[in-house]
Amino acid sequence: MRNKSGLVTENITVKTKKPLRTLYKGVRLPVLRTLFGSLLYLVGTLIVATQADAVAAISVGKFKDLSPIFMYALMCFVGYIFSFAAVVADLGFVELSTRIRKKIWRKIMHLPLSYSDRECPNRVLSRVTADPEYSCLPFKLLQLVFTLVAFLLMVLVGDAAIAELVPLLIIGFIVNIIIMFITARFSERGALYVAGKLSAFTAFLAERFGRIRFIKAMNSEEKENAASLRCIEERYRADKYNAMANTCVQFGQFFLPFVLLATAFLVGSLLISNGSVSSGTTLAAFYAYGGNLVLVFQFFSQFPSVFSATKGGSKKIVSILEEKEEDPDLGGCELPGNADLILEGVSFGYGSREVIHNISACIPKGKITAIVGPNGSGKTTVLKLLDRLYPDFDGNIRMGDAGNEVSLRAWRDRFGVVSQNAGLFEGSIRDNICYGVRDVKEEELSAVIKLACLEDLVASHEGGLDFNVGFNGGKLSGGEQQRIAIARAMLKNPDYLILDEATANLDPVTEEKIRTGIDVLTRGRTAIVVAHNFRTVAKAGHVIVMRNGTVEDEGTVEELKARNAFFKAFAET
Repeated sequence: MRNKSGLVTENITVKTKKPLRTLYKGVRLPVLRTLFGSLLYLVGTLIVATQADAVAAISVGKFKDLSPIFMYALMCFVGYIFSFAAVVADLGFVELSTRIRKKIWRKIMHLPLSYSDRECPNRVLSRVTADPEYSCLPFKLLQLVFTLVAFLLMVLVGDAAIAELVPLLIIGFIVNIIIMFITARFSERGALYVAGKLSAFTAFLAERFGRIRFIKAMNSEEKENAASLRCIEERYRADKYNAMANTCVQFGQFFLPFVLLATAFLVGSLLISNGSVSSGTTLAAFYAYGGNLVLVFQFFSQFPSVFSATKGGSKKIVSILEEKEEDPDLGGCELPGNADLILEGVSFGYGSREVIHNISACIPKGKITAIVGPNGSGKTTVLKLLDRLYPDFDGNIRMGDAGNEVSLRAWRDRFGVVSQNAGLFEGSIRDNICYGVRDVKEEELSAVIKLACLEDLVASHEGGLDFNVGFNGGKLSGGEQQRIAIARAMLKNPDYLILDEATANLDPVTEEKIRTGIDVLTRGRTAIVVAHNFRTVAKAGHVIVMRNGTVEDEGTVEELKARNAFFKAFAET
C-alpha cells in the first residue's frame, strides 16, 4: 500500500531484531562453497599429515630404492593441490560481497529524495564500497571451524615434539621470508588493481548520488541500476583477481613445509644419529602442523578488531535496507493531455522546518508561468513538488483532474527539467543529450543540436558527438553544459517544462545564446520558470509572487506591476 506521499509503507519496520536476516534476505549465500573449500583444505592437510610414518622410515634409511621418496613427494604435491583448490571458498566470499553491493545500490536508487538530503554522500558510498566486505565474516568463521577440525585430527595422528626442532623453525622462518618477498609482487599487483577499480567505482557512485534528483526526474532509476551493475561487475573482477593473487601468496607460504622437508632429507640422518631427534615421526608431524598453526593464531589475534568492524558495518548496511522505498509504478490513474497544473493547499517542509505553507495557485496550460520572490521564499521547493521529487507533501497537486493518485513514473514522464546545474555525467555529448530519452534517430538528434545552437560545440571537439565531457561535464564551459541540457529537454519533448535559474551565473554573450535555445524550447509548452532576471519574467504569460513560503499574488505582468509592491520594485530593478 502507498500513502499520499507515494512511499511504500507495508512490511516496513523501524529496527529489525535480526539484522543478518535482513542483510542476507534475497541474496544467494556461499554456504556450499565455504563447506566445499574447507573440505578441500581438510583433505589436503590430512594427506600431508598421514605421511608421517613414511618420513620416519625414509629418515632412518628403511627403503630399498627411491620409490618411497617419490611416492611421498607425490602425496605432498596432491595435498598441496587440494589446499590450493580451497580458493573456491575465498571466491565465494567475493561473490557474496558483490551481491550485497548490488542489493544496497538498487535500494539507494529507489529511496526518496529526502533520504539523500539528510545523509552524507560519502557515508552512503561507504555502505556500498567498503561495508559489504564485512558480510563475509560468518562464513570465514565457518571456514575456520573446519580448519581447526583438520588440526585436531592431525594432532591425533601425530607427535608434536616441536621443542626439539627449534633450529628448523629458524630455517623455516628464513625460507618463509624469501617466499613472501617473491609472492608479494602478485599481492601488490592485485591490491593496485582493486584500488584502481575502487576509485572508478566510487567516482561513479558519487556522481550518481549527487545527481539523484535529476535521475528521478528523468525516470532513469532502472537505467542507472543497470549501469551500476556493470560497474559492480568490474569491481568483482578486480576482487576476483586479488583473491587469486592472495591465494598464490598463501600457496607460497603453504609450500614452506615442503621446503623444510627437503632440508630434513639432507640433515635427518645426522639429527637422528646424534640423538637430537629421537623419532622421524616427530619430525614429520612438525612439518605438517607448524606453518598452519601460525596462520590460525594470526587470525585469532585479529579477530576482536575484525569482529567489531563487522558488527558496525553490518548495522550500517541494514539501516539503509530498512528505509522506506518509493514505488514509481504504484497508481493507475490516467493523465490528461496538456492541462492546467493546480496547487491546492500545499504545505511542505524539510524535516521539522516548514518551507511552504498552504499554497494554492494555478499554472495555466500552454503558457510560461514565472515564479518570483526573494531568496528563501520557497520557489525552488515548489518546482520540486511539481515534479513530484518530494511526494510526501500535504495538500494536492493536480494535472487537470488527476492528482496524487497518479504513479510517480507517469507523472515525471510528462516533465522536462533545465536547472542552473546542467546535470551532466561523464560520457559523450551524445549520451548526455539522449539521457533518459527513448531511442533517438539521427535526424532527430541533428535537429535538436541545431535548435540548441550546439553545432559549433560538436564541430570544435575531436570526436564530435562522441567527445567525452568529463566528470560532471568538467571539460565544457557552463554555457556549453546548459545548451546540452536544453537539447536534452528538447529531445524528451515534455508537456511541462521546469526552468530553475537556467541562465544564472552566465556571461551576457553566453546567456543570450542560452536564451535563444530556451525560447525555442518553451514555444507552445506549459513552462514554469524561476528567475531573478526581469528580462526572463517579462516574457511570461502568468506570474506567481511568493513571499515567506506562501503565494502573495498571481496574475499577468502588467496586473502585478500595477498592484503588487514587491513585483513593481522587482520589475523596476
